[in-house]
Amino acid sequence: MDTDLLIDRLIELAADSDIVHHIPGRIRLKVKLAALLRARDLEISDLVDRFAGILDARANAGARSIVISYDTGTIPPTLWECLVKGKAEPPQQKTMREQLARLAVWDGEQ
Repeated sequence: MDTDLLIDRLIELAADSDIVHHIPGRIRLKVKLAALLRARDLEISDLVDRFAGILDARANAGARSIVISYDTGTIPPTLWECLVKGKAEPPQQKTMREQLARLAVWDGEQ
């Protein structure tokens, strides 16, 4: 998946999720069904492969949850809260997109 599209899908997914549990370095999101349908082309492994600081990502389709482990030195914990609030506060989407782009490993980079 193209990196810009991956960023879009991550923003959409997070905006239609709720934070179930969050400690710095690990977050669990409960994903709404509508978000799963829109982001069905998102491979959870792409998050680890394509974003600096994401150490592990696991999805539980039955529970509609995603657990993401991340490096707090690379990704500030507040970024996740901003992503989840993104739909409610659309002006923040440009800022979130810029932050994610800085974390992205662009096509061909490793």
